[in-house]
Amino acid sequence: MKTNIDITTILSQDLKSRLVVNDLRLYIENTGSESVVIDFAGVKFATRSFVDEYYNVIMKNQSSIKIETINIPEDIQTIFDVVQRTQHKEKDIKLDATVVKCKTFADLQRVFSTLML
Repeated sequence: MKTNIDITTILSQDLKSRLVVNDLRLYIENTGSESVVIDFAGVKFATRSFVDEYYNVIMKNQSSIKIETINIPEDIQTIFDVVQRTQHKEKDIKLDATVVKCKTFADLQRVFSTLML
């Protein structure tokens, strides 16, 4: 059984909050369907936070329910693309720091002057 869901009827035309993604997930789970199509056609606005949560909760961590997302507006698809690209990168952080203690403001200025390019 396949269920089509217009996301705007469940949530809103403006998708602003991470919290509503869990409401959508619960709605999907309660459909009893093996396959769900989520239609974004009526969405006017989505924050990066919403898209990030949607990607991680709905798209990335699919359970036994097959979920397909369709009709994402072009501007919101751009956010999806950015979110997807950032999910796979490992952050290479090098901790090569020196602690400098300054007693006076002049000492602090001398330290900052060495940092300028």
